[in-house]
Amino acid sequence: MPDTKIQTPRPAQGTRPRYFDDANMDQMHAMILALATEVSVLFDRFDAMERVLAQKGVLTRAEFERWQPDDAAEDERKVKREALIRRLLRSVHDARAALEKE
Repeated sequence: MPDTKIQTPRPAQGTRPRYFDDANMDQMHAMILALATEVSVLFDRFDAMERVLAQKGVLTRAEFERWQPDDAAEDERKVKREALIRRLLRSVHDARAALEKE
């Protein structure tokens, strides 16, 4: 059975900027910005993929909507989803690590 523990990225050096009086709000702010960045990249990639496929006459929008992933695709998606969760929760992990050092 594979290890299911989610490993977070290495902590950044230095201190994080403070935008709010409440450290929890700063963590939420960091997570929202990370998520917004991920969504923006996905929108751009999907837009490019759909345009290229349509221009080449390879895949219609309806075919794209009907596609179902196989087990290998599901496994790859799981790995990518876990990496996304690590990036989103990085600020929480960093704050916890800082508290543990104190």
